[in-house]
Amino acid sequence: MSGKEKNTRSELTCPDCGSTKLIKKGKRQNKNREVQLYLCKDCEKRFSDDKFKNKTYSIKDTVKALSIYNSGLTIEATASKTKIPRSTVSNWLKENKQLFNLSKFSKEVQTFSRENKIIEGHKYIHQLVYLYLQNSFKLQQFVKTNEPKLFDYLETAKRGKINQYIFRTSDARASQLKLNIINELKVKKLNNNACKFANVAIALVKDNKSRHWAVEKTMLENDTSTIATEVPVFLQISKSTIPWVKNIKSANDYITGHIDLLQYRNNKLYILDYKPKAEKEKPLGQLFVYACCLSKTVRIPFSRMKLAWFDEKVYFEADAMDVYRTVMKKFKN
Repeated sequence: MSGKEKNTRSELTCPDCGSTKLIKKGKRQNKNREVQLYLCKDCEKRFSDDKFKNKTYSIKDTVKALSIYNSGLTIEATASKTKIPRSTVSNWLKENKQLFNLSKFSKEVQTFSRENKIIEGHKYIHQLVYLYLQNSFKLQQFVKTNEPKLFDYLETAKRGKINQYIFRTSDARASQLKLNIINELKVKKLNNNACKFANVAIALVKDNKSRHWAVEKTMLENDTSTIATEVPVFLQISKSTIPWVKNIKSANDYITGHIDLLQYRNNKLYILDYKPKAEKEKPLGQLFVYACCLSKTVRIPFSRMKLAWFDEKVYFEADAMDVYRTVMKKFKN
């Protein structure tokens, strides 16, 4: 590796994806000084160190302002609430419109927020504490008409009406299940908006536990696809038709879990799990059980479900139907 391609050892991060995998790629002479150029090895964006100079506001300020705007406020109201100039807020919206893309529905969100709460939820005590949250605007706008059973189920969760006794008495957790079939599947490996939001979360908080919450919160408030977080799901094992599921041992005949992030886009349901060090994780058992729970409850077929896990560097995605077929073949009675 040449001197110009040696990894930088500073604390610089890519302004587009947040990666620290930067390499120096020459210099450019401006009017007053020589400017160092960089290339991001993750997203392949090129930029100069000018991107990092004269930053008046932190990333926390930026995310807070964008989240407030996406909660139904105007640019003027956002500027007033955050004490940040209107022009700055407007520039942030333009710069981040591809990631914080709920802003393209700003007029609709503002109208909805006059009579409704955008973010709603319920705290469940399921041995541990889980805070279910949903974006009610997205559910009304994108889900209610297309997926009425899913809409009704999430509304039930919001009202705290999910049967808590099932969760408190079950000793079978989706997160504990392993399904070693990943080598038999077509798994997509990407770097997408979920990874970029994870990079944002890293900058917002200090520890992994808080990072998990920050990823969920930022996506729920600001993208167009994430409709709910920490979604409680359950399945009566004896009523499943899948041999692998029927062999799960449970004291009360139920398996339970909580989905990190539930997305709806392009007429498909995406079940996402944020996993630090995602490259080393293989949570297909956990994700497939989530899919089984939702398929039974809201009648969305596996053919319209995607199972995914991600961190700030990589996003993995598998088709739920592909997983189902492999499971049925492998665990055939």
